[in-house]
Amino acid sequence: MSSLIHGVPGRGVIPVSLRQERDRRTRWRAATATLFILMSLGTAAWGAPLAQVEDLPHLLQLPIFQPGEPSILYDDEGRVLGPIVPEYRAFVPLSRISLKLRQAIIAAEDARFYEHGALDLKGIARAAVRNLMSASVKEGGSTITQQLAKTLFLSHERTIGRKVKELGLAREIEQSYTKDQILEMYLNSIYFGHGAYGVEAAARTYFSKSVTDLTLPEAALLAGLPRAPGRYSPLIDVKRAKARRKYVLDRMVATGVLKQAQARRADLTPISVNPMFRSKGIAPWFVDYVRQQLDVRLGPILVRQGGLKIYTTLNAGMQRAAVKAISRGIAEIVKRKDGQKESGGAVPEGALIALDARTGEIKALVGGLNYGRSQFNRAVQARRQPGSAFKPLVYAAAFERGLTAATIFDDAPISFEINTGKRSETWAPENVDRKYRGPVTLRRALEESINVPTIRLIAAIGVDPVIDLAHRLGITSELRREYAMALGVSEVSLLELMSAYQAFANRGILSPPFAVRRVVGPGEIVLEEQFPQPQQVMREEVAFVLTSVLEGVVERGTGRAAKRVGRPVAAKTGTTQAAEDLWFLGYTPSVVAGIWLGYDQRRSIGSHETAGKVAAPIWADFMRQSLGDSPVEPFLPPDGVYQTLVNRRTGQQTSSTDPEAIEEYFIRGQEGL
Repeated sequence: MSSLIHGVPGRGVIPVSLRQERDRRTRWRAATATLFILMSLGTAAWGAPLAQVEDLPHLLQLPIFQPGEPSILYDDEGRVLGPIVPEYRAFVPLSRISLKLRQAIIAAEDARFYEHGALDLKGIARAAVRNLMSASVKEGGSTITQQLAKTLFLSHERTIGRKVKELGLAREIEQSYTKDQILEMYLNSIYFGHGAYGVEAAARTYFSKSVTDLTLPEAALLAGLPRAPGRYSPLIDVKRAKARRKYVLDRMVATGVLKQAQARRADLTPISVNPMFRSKGIAPWFVDYVRQQLDVRLGPILVRQGGLKIYTTLNAGMQRAAVKAISRGIAEIVKRKDGQKESGGAVPEGALIALDARTGEIKALVGGLNYGRSQFNRAVQARRQPGSAFKPLVYAAAFERGLTAATIFDDAPISFEINTGKRSETWAPENVDRKYRGPVTLRRALEESINVPTIRLIAAIGVDPVIDLAHRLGITSELRREYAMALGVSEVSLLELMSAYQAFANRGILSPPFAVRRVVGPGEIVLEEQFPQPQQVMREEVAFVLTSVLEGVVERGTGRAAKRVGRPVAAKTGTTQAAEDLWFLGYTPSVVAGIWLGYDQRRSIGSHETAGKVAAPIWADFMRQSLGDSPVEPFLPPDGVYQTLVNRRTGQQTSSTDPEAIEEYFIRGQEGL
């Protein structure tokens, strides 16, 4: 039985009365544990009915517990990322498990394993006496066979009923299998911490080597883990791991399988680990996304237990930067709300995706704040209103139809009669600031995210061209066929919107987002090699002019917080009604990244919050970390565009002496429009 009492170092002096109470409770627990052991011993000895037959798992199921070789994920640099499932198992026959490791585990867990049956009566009695004399639960009496029964088939509840079933099942296992078979099953099923089940998985997890290659110090360290993997893991506490290793070495000497001098040399060896999964756990939503996709294409059994090598697109450094950026950003939101959680303990959530702008490879994916609390992937599964982050699609559709960034639209009150079937309603869209600016260029309207000129624009070009372009850009969600679509009322996923921005960044070439480069099966057989075919879905001149306007969003408009990235950036903010959803999507010529912030159950992030204030700084934080000191890349104009000076307010050609002059790009052939 596992220890129930652990010391709490560093807590100072305990008052006498508290110490007496603690000692009383400790003795009571020790006595209870001892009574539990003796009751189990008595039940088995007196031949009482152990359990109903139908309550015990069928022994014929035992052989199938041996799992296939686990499938492993690799990052974009070919380094091991982690197993495709949280539990990492790798079966090895007993003949491949070194004698020293077998001896170490037997010495630590059940020294008389080859001498007793399902129960070790001497061991139980010895444990009972030692526990009573030490006034603590120092030792358990469970045999390896009992532990196997509990591990494979029974719950871990501490009840007499479960213990009785465990004893009955252990007795049946002993009658049905040889000791070597039992030991093989045990060594391949026990938990060693960090998701590793079985000695082979443990050897790889901690030392990046096979169990056949373990040294004596490594074998002794692993042998000490099953009792309490979280407590003795060398990845968590090296000091405790070393002390536990010494205990195992001492037990090996006591049982006669190791000489004292050998144990001393092994004990003097420093603890040295070489974790196989250095990046494990940094991208749980990405792993889920990959697994779900491969389950459909290859089947879940092959994906989980086919020994596949799955080479993904994930960049570990960018993923860590994404996790940090979302975590820090949401912490800042909560701080601004005075640290008060909403009713029900709700906290803001966030999602982030980063793509290679040229290939569409997913380099980072965060689906929420805390995977342990919620596995819902908000980057892929959630569909929310994108607000003004959808507007670039409307402007791109307009540029495709010959309008320019200098084209003038009126920013003045407008209304529409909407026929709802039974009656007509008046819809009068407004700007966020309730102000009107008169005639404005399309550049200014998008840079400052002005609603009314955008509505006038979609009314001028029509809804269908925008929907058609959205579909070409990879948006598959249903889009509402109404002018309000221009303001982002149709719900989409972050991944869909990222697909569109990737094409903007890649000169109009859509490279659909993907997460797996190659899947290799046993024998190095390539089962799948995925590089989606890029498609030119919009003219590169249109994509460049739109990018130029989105650069202005950062230079002069709602996305100014992104200027801190310190290099050319094109981006767009998106803030929905009552700030229920905040978006920021932007790109350099090499990286596209997008962020969504909000609550799962829709509510305002803050009455005065905007994407420019909240989401843009998080995006900039991520991009600074991800791009580091990589070369600065400008957005290079294609041959089909030219540049000229225009007045920022009127859109008319002007001279350098005009204080409102800006350099504007035009597509050749659209002169005079």
